[in-house]
Amino acid sequence: MKKFALLFLVFIASLSFSYAQPPQNIGIEVIIGTRQPSPSEAQLMRAEEANHPNITNAMHDIEKSMKSLDAAPSDFGGHKAQAQSDLKQAWISLRKALYFRLYKDTH
Repeated sequence: MKKFALLFLVFIASLSFSYAQPPQNIGIEVIIGTRQPSPSEAQLMRAEEANHPNITNAMHDIEKSMKSLDAAPSDFGGHKAQAQSDLKQAWISLRKALYFRLYKDTH
């Protein structure tokens, strides 16, 4: 009877620890920016950003470039739209690299 009670307590304890840990995966829709991260996803993302400041800084630079390009007065013969598309793709690629360990690649 004591063994059963001990095993039952260990089982209950292990279940409670498994629910207490945040998920280790984030969805691809968060990575590409089509969905806001949940609080637990945001926490995981902040940790990765702190661990990889160079990638994080490059992403911020691309975001600044996209804003500057949006404010440009001309379409530059269609090249502005192409540059915007390329910058967006570069930003997504950097996010995939940064959060690689946090999501399952579905490609």
